[in-house]
Amino acid sequence: MTPMTRKTFISLALFLSFHLAPMSAPAQPLPSEPRNLSGKLDNGVTWIYRQHNQPPGKMTLEMHVRSGSLNETDAQRGLAHFLEHMAFNGTENFPPGKLITYFESIGMQLGPDLNAYTSFDETVYLLFTPNTELEQIEKALTVMSDYVFRALLTATEIDKERGIVLEEERRGKGAQQRLRDKLWPELYAGSRFAERLPIGKAEVISKAAREEFVDYYRAFYRPENVTIVLVGDAAPEPVLPLIKKWFGEFKPSGPTRTAKGPEFKPFTADRALVATDPEMAYCQIQIVNILEGRPPVTTRTQARTQLIDELGSWIVNRRYDDQVKSGKASYRGAAAGVSDFFHDAELVSASATGEAKDWARMLDEVIAEVKRGRDHGFTDRELKLAKSETLSSVERSVRTESTRNARDIATEIINSVNAREPVLSAQQSLALHQELLPEISLAEVNATFKKNFTPGSYAHVLTMSGKETTPSRDEVLTKARAAWAREVEAPKEEKAISSLLTSLPTTGKVVESSSDKDLAITSVWLENGVRVHHRFMDYKKDSIMVSIALAGGEIEETPQNSGVTDVATLAVDEAATSKFTSAQIRDFMTGKNISVSASGMDDSFAITVAGSPVDLESGLQLAHALLIDGRIEEAAFKNWKLGSLQRLEQSQRQPQYKAMEALAHLISNSDARRIPSTKATVEALSLEAGQKWFDRLRKVAPIEVAVVGDMPLEKVMPLIERYVGSLSKRPRTADHIKALRKSPRPAGPLSRRVEVATVTPQAVSLTGFGGAEGRNTKDARAMGIAANVLTSRLRQRLREDLSIVYSVGAQHAPTWAYDDSSQFQTGASCAPENADKVIAEANKIFAEFAEKGPTDEELANAKKHIANALDTELREPGRWFGILRQLDLRERSLGPEKTIRDDYQAYTVEQVRDTFRKYFTPARMFSVTAIPTGEAKK
Repeated sequence: MTPMTRKTFISLALFLSFHLAPMSAPAQPLPSEPRNLSGKLDNGVTWIYRQHNQPPGKMTLEMHVRSGSLNETDAQRGLAHFLEHMAFNGTENFPPGKLITYFESIGMQLGPDLNAYTSFDETVYLLFTPNTELEQIEKALTVMSDYVFRALLTATEIDKERGIVLEEERRGKGAQQRLRDKLWPELYAGSRFAERLPIGKAEVISKAAREEFVDYYRAFYRPENVTIVLVGDAAPEPVLPLIKKWFGEFKPSGPTRTAKGPEFKPFTADRALVATDPEMAYCQIQIVNILEGRPPVTTRTQARTQLIDELGSWIVNRRYDDQVKSGKASYRGAAAGVSDFFHDAELVSASATGEAKDWARMLDEVIAEVKRGRDHGFTDRELKLAKSETLSSVERSVRTESTRNARDIATEIINSVNAREPVLSAQQSLALHQELLPEISLAEVNATFKKNFTPGSYAHVLTMSGKETTPSRDEVLTKARAAWAREVEAPKEEKAISSLLTSLPTTGKVVESSSDKDLAITSVWLENGVRVHHRFMDYKKDSIMVSIALAGGEIEETPQNSGVTDVATLAVDEAATSKFTSAQIRDFMTGKNISVSASGMDDSFAITVAGSPVDLESGLQLAHALLIDGRIEEAAFKNWKLGSLQRLEQSQRQPQYKAMEALAHLISNSDARRIPSTKATVEALSLEAGQKWFDRLRKVAPIEVAVVGDMPLEKVMPLIERYVGSLSKRPRTADHIKALRKSPRPAGPLSRRVEVATVTPQAVSLTGFGGAEGRNTKDARAMGIAANVLTSRLRQRLREDLSIVYSVGAQHAPTWAYDDSSQFQTGASCAPENADKVIAEANKIFAEFAEKGPTDEELANAKKHIANALDTELREPGRWFGILRQLDLRERSLGPEKTIRDDYQAYTVEQVRDTFRKYFTPARMFSVTAIPTGEAKK
C-alpha cells in the first residue's frame, strides 16, 4: 500500500531532433516478450498471461487499475486509497468478514499473500495462490473481479474502516512528511500532484459520505481501466475462459470521467526554497528542474536516447562517489539524474546530504560536478566503464531469467502497463543493448548531459533542522548563481589498476571431508583450520553466495569499545588496501556481477561474496586481498561517523526506534553488546580502533565458510582452497565464544514507558515475553505456529474490531548468539491515547491462548500456511545460506531440517498450547510504550 514511482531516462534533446528532422525514417518499434500472452475482452478489460514455473505449483495474480489519487475531487482526497481497503471489506461473492476467513482456510495470510497499494496514477491488487488447481485460480479471479466490479461499499463497513486508514495516515507522519507538506505546494505549484497525495486528508477520510466512494468507484473502476496479469505454473488454455467468465460480462452503469494527470508546469526561472523542521537531523540540498514530458519508450530511437541519459547519469554519480571516497566532499552522499515524472514531465535533479553548517559548500559542490560534466564533458574511460557496467548487468539477466520469481515478472508487467511500454525479454534487451551501446559516442553523451542540465530554471531547495542559522532564500539563490557562474577544472582521473593481486596465493588443501546425502551438503576442513560447507542449488540460476564468517566481533565488544565492529566493516564495505584506494578497487570491480560486503552478525564478522558464478573468482580475489591487507580509509571513517551521529539524532525523535531501544535495554539488562549505539559510544570510536579490531579478526579468528548456489563442488572448491585456504592458520573452534554467550535475562515482568521528544502524534506499543531458543527446535516450531494463529487474532481484534492500529502481528524470533534471548512479541504504532489499550488487548489475547490454545480450525489453517510457505522457502538458496554460514559456530544440527514439513504437521492443539504456556509466564514478560511529548502541539 505504498505509492510507487517508476524512473526512466530519456534525452529530450535527441527526441526533439529526431522528430523535427526532415524526411525521418519510420520509427522502429521495440519488440515485446513473446511468452506473454495477451488480449482484450469485448468490454475493454485487458489480460496478460505468462506460464512460468518459479516457484513451482504457484500462481501470481496482479491487477492494475489505471486510476489513483490524481483523479480524486476535493471531496474525495484519500478515497482512491480508501477504496483499496474497501475491496477487502465486502463484495457480492465475499460478504463482509468472509474474504480473509476464506483465504486463511486455504493457507494464505493478509499481507504476505493478499495485498494492494495505491499511487498517484494507479491502484494495484496482489494475490498469490498456494497452488494452481483450477478451482483455486477461479476463486482468485472471482476475488479480483469482485474488487473492481462488485464491491459493496456499505456505509457500515466504510465507517469501520475509517480508523484503520487514519492509523495508516498517522504512521506516515514525521519530519519528512512535514517538510514535504511545506515544500511541494510551492515547488510543484499549479500541479494536481502537489495536492493529491495518495494517503489523502484526514478530514476527508473521517467524514466522506458513501456517495463519494461510489462516485469515484463507478467513474474509474471500469473495464477499460483494468488489466489482469497472471504469472504461474499452469497452462493457459484452461484459465483463459475463466478470465472471460469473471471479467468479461461487466458493463459500467454510468459515464466515465476524463482521467487527470499530474499537470506539472515546466520551470521557467531560477529560485530558491528553504524549509526547516526541528526534528530533521541532516541537511539536504537539491537542485530540481521540470521539463516537458515525453511519450512512453516504445521505439528503438527512444530506447537509445534513454540509454544515453543513463550513461551520463552513471558517470556523474561515479564522480560524486569519487569526491566522497577521496575525502574532498563536504557531503556524505550525492546523486544526479534525469527521471520520467509520472509520465507527465521530466525531472532533472541533483542532491546531496550532509551537515547544516556545510549547506553552502554542498550546494557549490553539487553544482560544480554538474558544471564539470557540462563544461568539460566525460572521458573515454568513464564511458567505457559505464557501458561495461550496463552490458554486464543485462548479460546476467539472460542467465537468471529462467528462474526469476513469478512475482517479480508480474510486477514488471504491471509497471510496463502503467507506463504504456512493452516488456522485453532478457534476450531481447541484451540484443538491443548489444546493438545500441557500441554506436553511442562520447560526444553524444556529453551533448545530451549538457542539454539536460541547462541552467537557468532550477529550484534550489534547502531543508534542515533550523537549529543553526538558517539562510534566507535570497542567500541560497545568490550562492547557487555564484556556483553556476564559477569556472571549474577538468576532471583528473586516478590511475587504473589491472589486478588486485601481484601473484596468485598458494592453494591450501582439503584434509577432511564428509557429506550429508539427504541434504546434498558437503563439509570439509582445510589444512589452515578453515571449515567449509557447500550446497549446490540451481533454483536461482547464475546465483552464488559465499560467506566467510570470522568468529567473534560484536559478541566480544565491551562497554568501552561498543560499536567497534561496525567500524571494522568499513575495511570491506569501502574496500581499500595499502596499495589501492577504494575508488581504484570500485572501478576494477565495475562490470563484474559480484559484490563483496561485510556485516556484524552478533557472534561473527561475516564477509559475503554474492552474485554470478561467472565472476566469483574476482569476488574471492577481493575478499582475499582484504583479509590480507584491508585498510579503513580516513574519508570512509569520517563519513561513517557523521552519518551514524545524524541517524542517531534523527532516531531520537522516532517512537518506533525509541521503543525498540528501550526493549533492548530492558531484556538484555543493558548489555553493551546488545543495545543500540549512542552518541557517546560513536564519538568514542576511532579509525585506529576499528582497524586494529579488523586486523585481529582477519589474522586469528576461526573461519567458517558457506557456499550455496549454482556452482558445483568440483568447480567452487579450487577457488575456496586458493583464496581462503591460503590464509593464515587458525583454530578450528571458537571456544572463547561459549562463555560470551551468557547474557542473563532480568526477571520480569518488565515494563518501561519512554517519552519521545517529538511533535509527531504517534505512539508505539510493544509487548511479549521470552521465547524458545533456536537450538530447541521442537519448542521453537510450536511457537512459530502460535505466532501464526495469534497474528490472525490480533489483526481481528486490534485492527478490525477496535480500529486502533493499521498493522499488527505476532512474531517468534528464536536466537542463537546469546543464551535465552529469544522473543515472542507483538507491537504496533497507534494514537498516544491507545498505547496502553494495545498492550492490554494483546496480553488478553495471549492469556486466552495460553489457557485454551488454538482451535482445531486455527491450527489447521496455520499448518496450511506454513506448508505453503515451506513449498517455496525450502527451495530458496537464501534459507540454506543462513543455516550453513554459522552451522558449526552455533552448534546447529541439520537433522531437524530433514523433518521440518512433517514436524509442523504433527503438532496438536495441546502441544502448541502447552509450549506457549511454558514461556508465557510473568517472569519472562515485558512491555514497552513510547509516547510523544508534543502530540498536541501544532
